[in-house]
Amino acid sequence: MKIMIASDSYKGSLSSLEVAQNIQKGVLEVFPDSEFEVLAMADGGEGTVEALMDSLHGTYQQIECMNPLYEKINATYGVFHDNCAIIEMASASGLPLVKEKKIRQANTFGTGQLILDALNKGCRTIYIGIGGSATNDGGIGMAHALGVRFYDSQHQLLSPIPQNLPLIDTIDSSSLDARIQDTQIIVMCDVDNPLCGKKGASYIYGPQKGATQEDILFLDHGLQNLADVCQQTGYQNFQNVAGAGAAGGLGFGLMTFLNAKLQNGIKTILDIVHFDERIQGCQLVITGEGRIDHQSIYGKVPTGVALAAKKHHIPTIAIVGSIGENLGQIYDYIDTIESSVDHPCSLEDALKNAGDHVYQASIRMMKAIQLGKKIHF
Repeated sequence: MKIMIASDSYKGSLSSLEVAQNIQKGVLEVFPDSEFEVLAMADGGEGTVEALMDSLHGTYQQIECMNPLYEKINATYGVFHDNCAIIEMASASGLPLVKEKKIRQANTFGTGQLILDALNKGCRTIYIGIGGSATNDGGIGMAHALGVRFYDSQHQLLSPIPQNLPLIDTIDSSSLDARIQDTQIIVMCDVDNPLCGKKGASYIYGPQKGATQEDILFLDHGLQNLADVCQQTGYQNFQNVAGAGAAGGLGFGLMTFLNAKLQNGIKTILDIVHFDERIQGCQLVITGEGRIDHQSIYGKVPTGVALAAKKHHIPTIAIVGSIGENLGQIYDYIDTIESSVDHPCSLEDALKNAGDHVYQASIRMMKAIQLGKKIHF
């Protein structure tokens, strides 16, 4: 039997590759002659760089850059196939990087520095995951790092921070890094928020970044001004495109200034790892994540993998850290689910012994399959 293992990480305990290794170990206990195709997976959010570097044998790149409040940090991204980069914007502009939530100052300049470094290393296809941001700047920090300049009505250069969004009067992109024209930038985004309004970046995501009601109104007005000036400057109007409001409007900024394309995260990852080619010859797919519930059908690894497997008429089972109370329509995607924790225990124990729990769950699942093969209805 040939089995594909394509699991997400169990956040806080196991990487995608460690989950796969423990599943593989359990399978071999029951079916010692099994063959494997192992893909470390992610959905475009946290852990995506690590998963793809494991799956594609890429290399990590570390650079000094600025965090959202212009403090020097070290951030990491990945390079694979020599000229492809994978960046998590949160590594430079993420919420955990700031001790104080200063929503009117927090910016994406560091994300632009990561893109610039990837260009300097010869990358001409750049994938960017944009979850977990601390920012609400519409991407002007990122654009500034790559050469775009923003001016007020007196033609004074503005610092690219959210505080200055309402002051933007003109935009000069003549110094935008010329290599952008020859670079394909693909943004992994699984939210559909527009840039502005009650469903936009400031209203929906501002509060978790420390925004008061006054901040929300200010920032929403500022982002609308940015969109208006962009349109007056001759840029295509992306403000109402689904995902424009992602990462505090970084989705808008990437589309506007870098001609980026927004795509579903898990579908993009499946394309990058050549899932449809790698699944050839497999009879079973095993996937998983730390917790599965009804929300898992919205762009998460298990359902994304299961849908891709269904195209090849291959069943999918999931081994997960825990199973939520409400699974909704999850069984429309996944054939069966096994929780790795099979007895009452503390969270500390579940995390500490996660590898062994996954291993034991894999054995239980394989024994059930073994029994099924013996039963003739």
